[in-house]
Amino acid sequence: MRAATNVSRWTRRSTVLGGAALGTLLTAQLGLVTPATAVPDLVRVTSTGPSTSLAKTQNVTCPAGTTVIGGGGAITGSGLGQVGMDIVQPLMGGKAYSVTGREDENGVAGTWAVTATAVCAPAPKGLVAVTGHSAPSLGSSNWFEKSCPVGKHAIGVGGAVVGASNSELVLEDLRIHQNSVVVAGAEDGTGFDGSWWLDATAICADPLPGEQRVIDDSAFSSNALHSVTATCPAGKRVHGVGGEIVGGNGQVRLTEMRATSSTTVTVGAREDEDGFSGNWKVRAYAVCAS
Repeated sequence: MRAATNVSRWTRRSTVLGGAALGTLLTAQLGLVTPATAVPDLVRVTSTGPSTSLAKTQNVTCPAGTTVIGGGGAITGSGLGQVGMDIVQPLMGGKAYSVTGREDENGVAGTWAVTATAVCAPAPKGLVAVTGHSAPSLGSSNWFEKSCPVGKHAIGVGGAVVGASNSELVLEDLRIHQNSVVVAGAEDGTGFDGSWWLDATAICADPLPGEQRVIDDSAFSSNALHSVTATCPAGKRVHGVGGEIVGGNGQVRLTEMRATSSTTVTVGAREDEDGFSGNWKVRAYAVCAS
């Protein structure tokens, strides 16, 4: 897939929305003990914003001396199938990770909150972020793949659906392959009368010690809610996070895609308020290393 790209150490993008909540209510750090040859001082940092019914952005900042190597987030509260994580990406020179949640065009009567979670560490060897943007689309779905520089592996991913003022566009996929990331999106069940595109960021580095990708799927069914957890093998820790909805056709929104412990990545999604008669599932990606 297509369009203009740029390569830089890190790409900064600031997202400003009405009612944006950037204050941190909770920050928790979990140190991971690793061999001397692995990425040292790995930590998982989480920040949760206030519960309101407004579009909002939550940022989480890495501790001094560390940088983002992976990240994700979650939406909690009311109307989860109507609230999309539309922007999920690193910010500010790689020192923070940002998650934006927005309601669909029908709105939500209750309140909900955004959580952002970052995996942080001193920059591993060869760390670089590469960004790209798909061409504008008038179709009901779109996808964009961004490759790492030759010889480097993808360890983290960021993405966004761009073009709507609310969550009429669904961010469905943030996949991490060995040498690239894929970001995919779709119009919601009511469609979208306009052009839109995808932003993608691949966080890349030289191959990590003991690097391994663990992929796990939920059941494939027409249940309204699906969740799955990918777990690293013994002796390995989560360095990167990814997830996707398979078969949702724009009628399912991600509610969670984040490192839930030092060894696990959890991905969850829920159907929109009209439901979805088809079968679908979610898939979790954990980039593990020793």
